[in-house]
Amino acid sequence: MVFQISHHFEASPAEVAAGLLDRRFQDSLSDIASLAQREVILQNRQEDGTVLRRIRCVLDLQASGAAKRFLGDQKPAWIEEATWDPKSSRWDWTIHPEVARDLLKASGQIAVHAAGRGATRTVSGRVKVAVPLYGSKVEGWIVSGLEDAYEEEAERLTRWLEREN
Repeated sequence: MVFQISHHFEASPAEVAAGLLDRRFQDSLSDIASLAQREVILQNRQEDGTVLRRIRCVLDLQASGAAKRFLGDQKPAWIEEATWDPKSSRWDWTIHPEVARDLLKASGQIAVHAAGRGATRTVSGRVKVAVPLYGSKVEGWIVSGLEDAYEEEAERLTRWLEREN
């Protein structure tokens, strides 16, 4: 399933990027509603200016009977590995599942660009669950959870930027 989520901010692209790169802001997202758990486990700036970040997430998903056959009693959990490129103002991310590793593949980009007097953050990607008959349903649940998480993150980033700027 291909998805795209966009949020507009009344701040410059540089301010939005700085907020997204601020470890204090990232750590403040540990209780986002659609995630049972979110923890930044690594964030390192490289010599070339890129930033490597790893975040562990557990989706707060109550799986139905069909999904339980593939997930068992575990909630979908993954490590998101992302690299920020300051030249393109873009994160490239890949998901490394901890549960049902052979069944889930996800990757995409998060781009920050100028839009009018502010900036827009666009999250785009692809989620693929390789389960016959039920894969697209599980993909929909995952994308819905991601949309909820990014919506709440955008609201918190708006408040963060207002306080910091």
